[in-house]
Amino acid sequence: MFDHILVPIDGSPLSALALPVAAEMARCHHSTLTVLYVVLPLPMIYGDSAFAPSNLGASARAKAQGERLLEDAHIAMGSPNIRLLCLEDGDSDIAQAIADVAEQQQCSLVVMGTRGRSEPQHSVLDSVAEEVMCLVEMPVLLIRAPKTAPSQSSETEESQRAAMLEVSA
Repeated sequence: MFDHILVPIDGSPLSALALPVAAEMARCHHSTLTVLYVVLPLPMIYGDSAFAPSNLGASARAKAQGERLLEDAHIAMGSPNIRLLCLEDGDSDIAQAIADVAEQQQCSLVVMGTRGRSEPQHSVLDSVAEEVMCLVEMPVLLIRAPKTAPSQSSETEESQRAAMLEVSA
């Protein structure tokens, strides 16, 4: 059903939630799994004259960090059908860069972590996952972060607050 699954990561706990789900789906469907890291472009500073930081070290460090995250993901999942992609020269809009890769790689599913914000929070803070859903034509599986449990809740209540899956087709 899903021949090629894309899971973008950024080193955050949210993206880490999506990795094992994507890996398990790839195993179940005998799919290729592409793990994507998008290197953020260096910022331009505008004033009397435009200034682009000439610190090539910062760019190299960002790429190295992405490659480390990808290699860690590869080791953690241990599957031979994993492609690692570190995108350096993509769109500066992260969601658009992810959507571009999903289209170029002819992915059949994108798996991403999400905070699952409530409506008031959502209106203020954009969601890359939601933007990706609007940009791609393939299904997007969102892995929702578990809600934090109050300190006095019982083990039963905590187990009921497990991560929830949302599917957008």
